[in-house]
Amino acid sequence: MTVYLILAVVALLTSMLSAVLGMGGGILLLATMFCFLSHADSIPTHAAVQIASNGTRVMAFLQNVDWRALRRFVCGAVPGAMVGMYLLWVLGQPERSEPYLKTLVGAFILVVTYLPKPKGDGAGRERWFDFPAIGLLAGVAALTVGAIGPLIAPIFARRGFAKERLIATKAICQLVIHMLKIPAFILLRDLEFGRLGMLALVMICMVIPGTLVGKKVVKGVSERHFKIAYRVALTVAGLKVLLIDGVRNWPIW
Repeated sequence: MTVYLILAVVALLTSMLSAVLGMGGGILLLATMFCFLSHADSIPTHAAVQIASNGTRVMAFLQNVDWRALRRFVCGAVPGAMVGMYLLWVLGQPERSEPYLKTLVGAFILVVTYLPKPKGDGAGRERWFDFPAIGLLAGVAALTVGAIGPLIAPIFARRGFAKERLIATKAICQLVIHMLKIPAFILLRDLEFGRLGMLALVMICMVIPGTLVGKKVVKGVSERHFKIAYRVALTVAGLKVLLIDGVRNWPIW
């Protein structure tokens, strides 16, 4: 019961964070879940909760979704998820490769976050391959790394999206990824649906009000402060994934 209470409170707080910044909540929630659940149980349970969290965020910001970006993202995400399923099946125990994958993801987050934008008219301009490429990468990584919010966030940050457009479009892209993860884990893992389903339900009941509260908060945040907070969140998430989840868990230590 203590575990349920802790994860319910964390689900509430992290959903508020994601509604304000568009990211950060998912990876913090997953990191907390790793303290109480195995990797194999955490990833699908987290996916179910994030479907509710991102789905609520999409409904709250629906008028701000960039549908063209979503279509391009899905073009990469679907084949990426198929590759991810194959790798999950081949690896058998994804925990062995997880530290190396997270090291790469952490490095990617930091590099893209601080890579200078092109000068002149090219600054912030969308290239046609950006969203299919990151969709492909997210689809592959989602089944092993789990939380892909920080992985795709730098691409949105570099496009110069307004805060509501960024939050909405990123949320619906993540929703697609999490929906692809559920059937993959049902097919490839022996899940305890009774125990994990109840835990997911408790957390879902908390992320919905958390998202709605976060939407009210974000209205009072200026674009300038939003971008600063977004970059800080990306930096913290990137360092956490790179050093704590990645390098620290290399088997050489």
